[in-house]
Amino acid sequence: MSRGLRLWLGMAGALLPWILAPSAADERILMRISVENVASHFQARTVQRFSEILSARSGGTILVDYRPVARFFRDADVAAALARGDVEMAVPGIWQFDRNIPDTAALMLPSVYARPTEMMRALVDGPLGSSLNGAIEKGLDVKVLGKWLDLGYGQLFGVGTAITRISDIKGRTIRVAGGRGNEERIRSLGASPVSIPSPDLPNYLGKGLVDGILSTFETVDSAGLDGLGLRSALEDNEYYPFYVPLLSSAFWKRLTPAQRSLVTSAWDEVIGPAREEARAAQTAARARLVERGMRVTVPSPSETEATRISLISQEDGMASRLGVTPAILTLLREQLARLKTDR
Repeated sequence: MSRGLRLWLGMAGALLPWILAPSAADERILMRISVENVASHFQARTVQRFSEILSARSGGTILVDYRPVARFFRDADVAAALARGDVEMAVPGIWQFDRNIPDTAALMLPSVYARPTEMMRALVDGPLGSSLNGAIEKGLDVKVLGKWLDLGYGQLFGVGTAITRISDIKGRTIRVAGGRGNEERIRSLGASPVSIPSPDLPNYLGKGLVDGILSTFETVDSAGLDGLGLRSALEDNEYYPFYVPLLSSAFWKRLTPAQRSLVTSAWDEVIGPAREEARAAQTAARARLVERGMRVTVPSPSETEATRISLISQEDGMASRLGVTPAILTLLREQLARLKTDR
């Protein structure tokens, strides 16, 4: 071997570890975050704040790519996308889970009809929420990042003919965003439920294909749905939906302990203020809708209680059809009983 060749091989050997070593760019982890709501929705703003905090504090080791308006995936499809590794984080509504995780339908049963906000938060922050988190993680192969984010009460909005009492929906077609539990409850009230994802709803409203929708003041306002024929709202506090922060299990496993701490602490930092923002956002959106001409009717306490009693008489059958396990149904009722006693 010539002296020149030996010298070249020696230099190549010395450089090889540098050539094969991962660069700083290679060590960075991509974190794609999918949100279905429009950017102005408070939930989308909350996730954006989380994204900004995490991006800044990770020092570039986590490359956060946040996209609202279902630019990655619709919430109905995002659980499968997380499992495939096509996205690293999503924050879908609880109504998206019960086809795969039947026990989550417990939060749409008559027992929680028109319950106070504080009671609903206590349910999902307590033993019931812990059990549901475990079922979600196991059933979807995901990591629940932390506390759930409020959406706020779902209400009944009328298209064309006003909805001013619960009996007004009998025989009418009512859109729900999803959730077999919502479908069961609406059906028990005498209406025909149809599940329509949020991105498709304006098209259905524009064509007059539904008589009413189950939604929130904030969602209707931020998406401008009152401009598509929604003229009335029955503020009966049908149910209290939450958003659940999910991470891909594969992504979570790739993170170092320090990175995991960054991710969880960033969510913990935004969730407290965001829950109060949720409450304020619903109140402000209601006021804007009323100002633009929406007629809002609030049932009397006796009307609300009569509706709950009527629905609860059907609850065992609903829970059975939905696949809610007896253990979760018992836990729900026991927690509600304790919370009502503590009030």
